[in-house]
Amino acid sequence: MSKAASNALAKIESGHGRNWTQTKRWLLRAGIEPALIDKAISAHPYGAEDFKLSVNDAQAFEQVKSLLAPTDRTSRARAAATGNTHATSVNGAMLAVWHSGPCESVNRIFKTGCAAPAPGRAHALIIENQECFLNKEDTYRFAADHCGLNHSIETVEFIYGAGNSICNKQITAYLKAFEGDVYCLFDIDAGGIRTYINLLSAGLAPQHTHFLVPKDIQARLIGSTRKACESQLQDLAQLYGKSPVTDTLITAIRHYKTTIEQESYRGS
Repeated sequence: MSKAASNALAKIESGHGRNWTQTKRWLLRAGIEPALIDKAISAHPYGAEDFKLSVNDAQAFEQVKSLLAPTDRTSRARAAATGNTHATSVNGAMLAVWHSGPCESVNRIFKTGCAAPAPGRAHALIIENQECFLNKEDTYRFAADHCGLNHSIETVEFIYGAGNSICNKQITAYLKAFEGDVYCLFDIDAGGIRTYINLLSAGLAPQHTHFLVPKDIQARLIGSTRKACESQLQDLAQLYGKSPVTDTLITAIRHYKTTIEQESYRGS
């Protein structure tokens, strides 16, 4: 456990005041379930943002402390003993990939000690949404007609990328092996932008790794009913300055205070 985390928990145990919004956000980001937080910690307001925090349930609080404690990250099985498998990485990775035509997808398996699979086409289209992935031909047409994807469907490998799991180091090595371009059809929100930035940080070449943005992005944001809350807008501010395309998107989202889920493209 970090010194900052240890100090924060000690202050809660001693009944000191803290900013409850920040404290709860930190615990959630550390993987602590909301129900466990509410069971373990009692928060009584005595200012605009400050709360007197105290231990509400000693057993639940000890569970929070154990989940925040250092975990053996070399073994997911050992991590399960603390109920915190999410603190470790799976020993390997798997991708569902598809090509135009066949009705069945193929699984790419990545595991230490096994030969790494090779891409089946020159270019990749990573699709974050399952509905869009299952309707790959329609999704390809949308990307080609509205987002500037300019390669024939026969040269594209469709990849199902569920959230940030696509940034697994074994998978990013696979993505780097594509001879051509890697296109990213992600939600236009903090999660999608963060995933794209993480891919660039993992070493994918910016000139060949493209965040697909509809040409009518402004109209889509204006018409979107998917509102961006204040915490999402703050997350976006922290992502600014990483790439020109995401900077443009962040500016637009913060202006219109809406986001776009790629499944909405199915109606286009």
